[in-house]
Amino acid sequence: MKLQLGMLVVLLGVTGSVEAHHSFAPHFDINKPVNLTGVVIEFEQRNPHAYLHVHAQDADGRIADWRCETHGVTQLTRNGITPDMLKPGTELRITGSMHRRDEHECFFDTVYFPDGRALSVNGPRGAEALAPKVAQRDSIYGAWLLLPANRPTSGPQAMMEFLTDAGKAAVAKYDPFTMDPTYRCEPVAIRRGWFAPGTPMAIKKDGKNITIQHEWMDIKRSVHMDEKAAPAGTKESILGYSRGHWDGDTLVVETDHYLPGVLNQFVEVKGQPMRGQLHSNALRTVEHIRFDKAGNRIKVAIETYDPVFFTRDFPVSEAEFAASDLEIKPFGCIPEQLK
Repeated sequence: MKLQLGMLVVLLGVTGSVEAHHSFAPHFDINKPVNLTGVVIEFEQRNPHAYLHVHAQDADGRIADWRCETHGVTQLTRNGITPDMLKPGTELRITGSMHRRDEHECFFDTVYFPDGRALSVNGPRGAEALAPKVAQRDSIYGAWLLLPANRPTSGPQAMMEFLTDAGKAAVAKYDPFTMDPTYRCEPVAIRRGWFAPGTPMAIKKDGKNITIQHEWMDIKRSVHMDEKAAPAGTKESILGYSRGHWDGDTLVVETDHYLPGVLNQFVEVKGQPMRGQLHSNALRTVEHIRFDKAGNRIKVAIETYDPVFFTRDFPVSEAEFAASDLEIKPFGCIPEQLK
């Protein structure tokens, strides 16, 4: 296909499915694919989401500028799509999904270049995705990458059926499109840190304590080993105060002293307004982190308790992480400019 400089032809057609993406569904409609061909105006090199601006002429000859979102620049670069490839004036084609509320916004998942290259924002597939085997570990220490799982970040949440009156009142005041901490680049509930896809995390010794670090949102926690309780006067914080001990080969991390926060940014139920799943400052979590030598991975189980906002305890949340040789890089989140 010959690319016309300065022009963007919008064609609606069938595209490949988009992988699970943080808060994708509330903003974009995977059933409304978009196929755009044209020239780059600007590439916003941002985390947690990057944005590509392209100059457009639709099928009816109307000219408009498109702003298309995708994964953060750190994740894109690891997956082979670098900022140099998306300089102003670059001719390309992108495919993805339409925005639900803005007719000139989209999420793009694949970039096509005039030389025949087709690059997925999710990285190579098939044989190309095979990476060198990471050396066998002997403990939970090192860098790890979340293994894919059917873990939606929006949609119904069973625990919303067990809200207390205080929990219902807090949810009623919360606007998930403007009030989520990620819009302000603040760290969020540790469960959201563990389940952030596409970015590595690491566990390492720090003197007598243990550090748990997630690249996503620059989350970094100190686990204070063998403390019975938080010191007197400990202030509440978004990530709370963590204490740890060993139960055999499992690291058990108990955390409290949380500020009120957000466990799930979006709760989407058909026929109901979009909501969020919040927690109070009574939140308490217990993480169980165990090394699985046979799989060269770690297994994580998180217990969640909040008797102020919920009438029952949460089901245990579980995840597995493969050994990784990725280096954790500064996330450098840029606050969103909300409309």
